[in-house]
Amino acid sequence: MAWVNGALQNLFHFLFWPFRGLSPWVAMILISVLTGLFLLAIYRWVSDQEGIKKTKDKIKAHLLELRLFSDDLVTSFRTQGNLLYWNLRYFLHALRPLAVMIIPLVFLLSHLNLWFAYKPLSPGETTILKVKLKEGYNPLELSIRLNQSEGYQIETPALRIEPAREINWRLRALKPGRFNIIINLDGQKITKEMVVGETSVVRLSSVRPSSGLFAQLLSPGEAPLAASPIKEISLVYPSRRMNFLGWKLHWLIVYFVLSVVAGFALKKPLKVEI
Repeated sequence: MAWVNGALQNLFHFLFWPFRGLSPWVAMILISVLTGLFLLAIYRWVSDQEGIKKTKDKIKAHLLELRLFSDDLVTSFRTQGNLLYWNLRYFLHALRPLAVMIIPLVFLLSHLNLWFAYKPLSPGETTILKVKLKEGYNPLELSIRLNQSEGYQIETPALRIEPAREINWRLRALKPGRFNIIINLDGQKITKEMVVGETSVVRLSSVRPSSGLFAQLLSPGEAPLAASPIKEISLVYPSRRMNFLGWKLHWLIVYFVLSVVAGFALKKPLKVEI
């Protein structure tokens, strides 16, 4: 899992590097078009293109038959049954490519979430650092503290929440940059990245995950935690919304719509039957 996440991080750094400082819409349009191309290539390679074309022709023929013989009750019922059959065949044709697409899409979405879901903290803005412990560990019994840094100020002592197995601090961002928050836990030093600044397109990791595969898949921005009482470290960033004519839209909605539009716009030039 680590090498897959590392390769995707390098890919997105390469793709988005020219767009740093520009509107997130520029990077979003680029990645949406590339996603449309990528999914079309998978669909064409995996699907039965001849079978899909034949099925669509059958559906069109039965729709025309339904219009022509709308006054004939027997023919209409038979035609509706045929339409149901061929629509089911069309759905089955789509299942195989969709099953193949979902694997790379999960990885793409988890990495795109790092770039579009959050904004960096602004200088002077406060945030919460949350340390979640594994089962069997009591936050009241652990010796834990944060190191001070030039990038942030620790505003509160550790808030230990025993039922949730959590230890929280409130931090205030001081100046732009990438900083490592250093957590000292029983002599062990564990870090969590913190990003402060005004850059429009920047990778932000809100969670440093455990070593579980599912946790690494959902939070691929930082190396997983090694053997430690800590299960997860999270930092609260402000949410980013894509501004479209005054509407504040979640990035997933924008990405989905643009990718679908790109896919349908490119399917004819690329001769892909969908």
